[in-house]
Amino acid sequence: MERVKINLPEKVLFTYTFTIATADINEAQHMGNERILVFTNIVRTAFFKALDFNAYETAASGTIVANHSIHYKSEGFAGDVITCEVGAQNLTDCSFDIVFHFIKENGKTLATVRTGCVYYDYVQRKILALPAHYVAVMS
Repeated sequence: MERVKINLPEKVLFTYTFTIATADINEAQHMGNERILVFTNIVRTAFFKALDFNAYETAASGTIVANHSIHYKSEGFAGDVITCEVGAQNLTDCSFDIVFHFIKENGKTLATVRTGCVYYDYVQRKILALPAHYVAVMS
């Protein structure tokens, strides 16, 4: 099996902390694998809000998720406090990757996630150039 390689970004742009809830636990008594995408979405929303990207997200245009890569490193359990460090990579004229590093209190990595985002016109259904604010913040 080929391993997904996710390189951590050089600069952390945002940090978010949360606790794994009982509802996140599956029948094997650890965090369900699908929950990492739920957490990634929550953190991405907070990240965009903190960097004022929401000012550029409208009903007509905004970012759209193109892909996710996930590398699970350890189990998560109910009550675990997780810190997520967020950075950006692979910035192009119209896209970028967000890298999420989920870290347990003991310093072990829970998971790393790379999410590819594209700036998109929802009305015309086509890719657009990134707003200058995105480029300035992530460069």
